[in-house]
Amino acid sequence: MPDKKQAESSNSGNTPSIQENGSSTPSPSPQISSQRPPSSLDRGELLSRARTFLQSPQIIHQDISEKRRFLVEKGLHAPEIDDLLRELPPQRPLIPPRTYPQPPPSNLPTLFLGLIRLFSWLTGGSAALIFLYYRFLLPRITRTSQARHSIKSHHLSLLRKLSTSIASMKESQSESYSVLPRPEPFKEPDTFAACNSVPEVLKTLGEKNPAVQSVPPITLIRCGIADCGKGKAHDLANPTTEELFRYLEGQIPWLISEEGLSHEQKLWEMLSTCPLFTGVASVPTPNASSQEFDDQKPTRWTYNAPTPVEPSPILKSITALSTSMPKGSSTKQSSFQYTLQSLADFTGYISTQVYLPYRHSSNTAAYMPINSNPLNPAEDEFKREVRALKGLVLNRRSFMPPTARPSVPSNPVRTP
Repeated sequence: MPDKKQAESSNSGNTPSIQENGSSTPSPSPQISSQRPPSSLDRGELLSRARTFLQSPQIIHQDISEKRRFLVEKGLHAPEIDDLLRELPPQRPLIPPRTYPQPPPSNLPTLFLGLIRLFSWLTGGSAALIFLYYRFLLPRITRTSQARHSIKSHHLSLLRKLSTSIASMKESQSESYSVLPRPEPFKEPDTFAACNSVPEVLKTLGEKNPAVQSVPPITLIRCGIADCGKGKAHDLANPTTEELFRYLEGQIPWLISEEGLSHEQKLWEMLSTCPLFTGVASVPTPNASSQEFDDQKPTRWTYNAPTPVEPSPILKSITALSTSMPKGSSTKQSSFQYTLQSLADFTGYISTQVYLPYRHSSNTAAYMPINSNPLNPAEDEFKREVRALKGLVLNRRSFMPPTARPSVPSNPVRTP
């Protein structure tokens, strides 16, 4: 038994070794021992050792043929070797070692130099732009903003002055307008205010086809109410709307036309909106039932004359001033009238002296009649005016502008 253990230890010592120099090389084939093969009792232990040997990391990647030959040398049979090899995990193909080329030199220094150059250019350009901005642009922008601010403040001050002046002007106007008389919205013209009936209004117009549009609506309604109430007493003196418009259409047939209908609408608006005309519900007659009266409900119109408004103090003063002023004459004399009269007399005198016959001073007595009677002043003035008129006519004839006359052709044109 000790001999067998020594043989097994020697056999296990002769196992192939693994060299790792980038690739696995098979171990040299073991020498064939001269010992005898193991007995059947140690076969199980031999198989377990062979299985452990094949699963060791140094042998698992070796070639199968080398493993088989080594196991045969150890005294194992072919079926046992096949069973042991079948129990092993599938062997992966051997991958050759990767060989990488030598990496190129790094470009980081060049990249850093480019970045440094770029940042230097950016820094220099930014510094130049900032210098130009603060040296040239910023002062101009500051002056422009200050000028705009001053203009805006000036505009605001002017607007404040304007608003204050407008407010003061409004106050002064309100104070001055309080003294002035206020216009009367429903005042009639003086020509129609004196009329008390519609025929008088038509007579005032004085035309065959009077222009009724020129008559104020308040005048027509007032005169119509006055005409309808003549000869009637109490409530019947106030006409209804239908009676009033029927009377106006009878006096003015123009109201029935298309244009007259629009004018009637104006009359109705004046009647219903003017505070001088008030509508009063008529009193029911004893014969009429209450239901009929409620259905009709006629409205009768009355005219309330406006109370005369007392004139304001300024109007009183203006009226007194106008009455105290002297009335102007019908013919107004200008300030240059006497000057024009003097120039006319002077022109007449010059004309008479120019067109008198020439008389020598020494022979003046020979031309004068012996029994000459002096002229009276009226004849002398008449002769002087005739001579002045003659001189003016001759002067105008002498200095008249030439008038263009149509030229007459020398050869008359003959028409076929």
